Order: sequence, then C-alpha cells, then structure tokens
Amino acid sequence: MSTVGIYMLPEYGGLNATFSLARALVRRGHRVRYFVPEPFAAHVSRQGFECSRYRQSLRVTASWATRVPGIRFLHLRARYHEHLAAAFDAWVDADGLDGVLVDPVVWDVAAGAHERGLPYLSLSPTYAASFSLDYPSVHSPAIPAANGHLGRARNLVTWTLQSRIPWLRGLYDHGVRWAGHRALRRMRRAGRRVRWGDFGYRPEVEELVIGPRALDFEPLRTLPRRHYLGTCVEPSRNEGTFDWRGYDASRPLAYCSLGTFGEDQPAALRFYTAVMESFRRRAGWQLIVSCGALAEQLRGLAVPPSIRVEASVPQLEVLPRARLFLNHGGIGSVREALYFGVPMLLFPYGADQPGLTARLVHHNLGLRGDLRTKDARVITERVDALLGRDDLLAAVARMRQACRASRELDEGVDVIERSLGR
Repeated sequence: MSTVGIYMLPEYGGLNATFSLARALVRRGHRVRYFVPEPFAAHVSRQGFECSRYRQSLRVTASWATRVPGIRFLHLRARYHEHLAAAFDAWVDADGLDGVLVDPVVWDVAAGAHERGLPYLSLSPTYAASFSLDYPSVHSPAIPAANGHLGRARNLVTWTLQSRIPWLRGLYDHGVRWAGHRALRRMRRAGRRVRWGDFGYRPEVEELVIGPRALDFEPLRTLPRRHYLGTCVEPSRNEGTFDWRGYDASRPLAYCSLGTFGEDQPAALRFYTAVMESFRRRAGWQLIVSCGALAEQLRGLAVPPSIRVEASVPQLEVLPRARLFLNHGGIGSVREALYFGVPMLLFPYGADQPGLTARLVHHNLGLRGDLRTKDARVITERVDALLGRDDLLAAVARMRQACRASRELDEGVDVIERSLGR
C-alpha cells in the first residue's frame, strides 16, 4: 500500500473532480491524503478522505519592501508562496507520502516534492497544455487547422493574441521569483524542467487530465506524457436535494447556469433575462435557472410556473432530467453534461471556456452562442438549431455511452502505480 497526496488549486469544481480518482486508488489498496486550506477541510472529510490543513492567512513583518507600491505586492505574494511551500513540505514529511498528484497551476508550491525525489504527476482539471505550434491555446476559440505552415502560424496567433492569462501568469512567476520565491531555483536544483503553457509555467512530468480523451483535439491526444481519466463524475455525490414540486416529468426540461462566477459577468443579467423570455414563449417546456446572487432580481420579473429561478441547484440531480443545458463551457459542467448525455448551448466568457467550447463544437457535441445576447429571439433560434440537429443529438448519445463504458480512470490509476514503482 502506498500513501498518495493530492494538492489542487483550492476551488470546489477542480477538487470535486478528483474524488473519483481518489476512490479508485483506495479500491486498489492505497491511502489518499489531501492538502487543503481550512475552509475546504470539512468538504473533503464529508467525501470520506483524510486531509491536512493549511492556513491561507499570513502575517508579514513590515520592511521597506512592504511600503513601496508594486514591490509591496510582489513581496507579499512571494512571502505567501514561501509560506505555502513550507506547509506543503511539512505535509509531505509528516504524512510519509510515497507520491503526489499536483494541480499544474500550483506547481511552484510543490517544488519540495521534486527535491525529495518523490514520484510526482500533474493532475489537471482541464485540457491545458504546454506551448506548442501543433495546437491552439486552451484560452482560444480556435479549432486546429490541417497540419502545415498555415496551421502552425494560426496556432501561433492564438498563443500570442488570445492568451492573456499565460502571459500574465508567466510575468507573475518571474516577479515573485525576483521578490524571493525560490520555486524555479528548487526545480533546477532537483534536475527538473518547467515549460511555459496555458496557465504560465508547468513542470515537465507525466500528466493526468480529468476529462475524456475523446473530447480533446487530435494533436493533444498523442502527447507522450499526457493521460486521460474520463469524466470522473460521481452521481451519488451529495450536493443537497432539489424541491421538484411543480415539475412535470412529461414535459421537456432545460437547465441554464453560467457557473460559480457567472453572476459577476456584466452581461449575465441580460442573458438570463433573454433565456427566461425565450422559454416563456416555448410551449410545453420547463426551465430551471441557477444564477447565484442574481436570483432575487430575476424572480422580480413576471416568471411563469414553468420557470424556476434558484441561487444554486444540485446539478448532479438536475442534469439527468434535462433535455438541454445552456452553460458557460466550464470543465465541471461539460464533464457532467457528457456523462448524462445532455446536449449543450455554450456561452463562454473567459479562462479555458473558449477552448473547451471549441472542442465540443469540433466533436459535434454542442453549439456556441454569445453571452452578450439580450434578444430572446436569438436564444430561441439557437435552441431550435440545436434541437433540430439529429447528428448532434446522436453524437451526444454516443459520447454518453462511451463515457459510461470508459476504462480511462482505471488506466490512469495504472499510470500512477507505475510511477510509484508498484
């Protein structure tokens, strides 16, 4: 039996996606330990896993560096990263870990694992990758063109002009290094290399992608150190219950959500209003809208009984009944929709959502829309276009079947065990 540590960016969507893998490791006889900030510890414990906690607050001694604008920011961030790195090192030693799985976004905190010679694999909750002219950035809506100079030039444009996040993260990494964060130095000392990619720098190691291989672009599927874990959806995960009073099982249901941060988008209120108006006019349909803090404002509209507006809903309970999912192209929503075989209308607004949307469109699993849409007629036209595509609906059904039959999760555990030397 080996003890495997998991350290992810503290965000519920990415963390939830790891629990299927953790259970698969436990079934093989391994012990799994999580490294999470204090507010996430109870959530991990409810899933039946052990965890070590770290504090997200840090008191920094005043100095000249804390008084100079610009330098103050980098100094405080460097001290915070060093604080997390020290906590990570203490966790590795105290729990006697035999190997670690680390979100590539937080690689710099985990440099101590390389110094200790521990087996280390990246555990990516999205389809991000290192820079290459063979494929576009995950932040771009581009679909890879045919091989050749023109296709490579097009990919270069996506990495240059449509990748604000990796450029800013790369500059940030160099800034905190200048201010004293030693991650890059520790990596070099351990003989490890890092490469620039979709979310800044990332270590050159074996990588497990939490998502089905069939969804990725073809050039990425063949990368030699890239492995896939399938949808990793756990239908039994407890997210609360939904009040289904008033729901008519004989009528089709549409579900609309822009994710955790959708309510912060300037166009979100007008978009939700347009969606509600479109389905108010669509005879026979029901609609559930999950919209966070905007729920109270939207409930003030003239909402018919066929439309439910909620701050949040247990998505794993709603999706099995849905005939259509209007969403932002977030990786968690995409994985769950594929698992339940729900066709998608996609309205991406940032980060990796444009790239995930491009993959879904490329594989005929959804249609793209514009979040800035404020006309209900446009929403109606897109819904009609999707529901009228028999080829798309058939592709979604095939993907659902493939996801349910997939052995990718077990194959991913095989990769981990080979890394551990078992």
